[in-house]
Amino acid sequence: MQMLSTTIRATFALILLLSLGFSLVLAQVRQIDVLITLVKDRVVALPGGGSPVEEPLGVNETLVTTGSQGPAGFAQTTRRLLGFSSGLRRWTEMQLGIEEQVDRHQILPRLIVVQTNRRVHGFQESRGHWFSDPLGPNETVKQLRGRGHVIVVVTSERALAFSAFTGGVFAVRWSAHEQMQSIDQTNDVTVIQTTTRQLAFRSQTGGWTELR
Repeated sequence: MQMLSTTIRATFALILLLSLGFSLVLAQVRQIDVLITLVKDRVVALPGGGSPVEEPLGVNETLVTTGSQGPAGFAQTTRRLLGFSSGLRRWTEMQLGIEEQVDRHQILPRLIVVQTNRRVHGFQESRGHWFSDPLGPNETVKQLRGRGHVIVVVTSERALAFSAFTGGVFAVRWSAHEQMQSIDQTNDVTVIQTTTRQLAFRSQTGGWTELR
């Protein structure tokens, strides 16, 4: 009888430990979603918990669009790009230049990329930081594609990669007469096949490598 009681207690303790471990795993992987909205003259981020985080608009500044994916929030105004980090609970701005116009953007849970007629901007949610790279006078953007932790911008002159983990803009230029044929992506790897080579970009290493 005593042995049975000991076995029951041991089994109960094991179940309790497993339950606590499972709860801890769920807490670690659970993603916090944020919602971006306009309240009077303020852009407001509403995370899943805690107080709202506000960013006031300037005089004659108006909101153009908002968006969010998971913990990353985005707002475009007539003057600025605003990125929101739920992890840091703050807004970070990127001023738009004179006659700089937004053409397209993509929002992933940890990464935002915005392409304008002058530059390509990337925002890392984990760092709450913007990165930018200017486009050449005759450079045109052909594709903007992202998945998981990587967004790639393909232009007439090069490929630009942004990672949710490694800061900066990673570029590789096309050689003479080189043309892109296809792009394959997973959450952490992008492979571009051109007419002359195969290029790979990985989210946690940074930089392009040529596959041989």
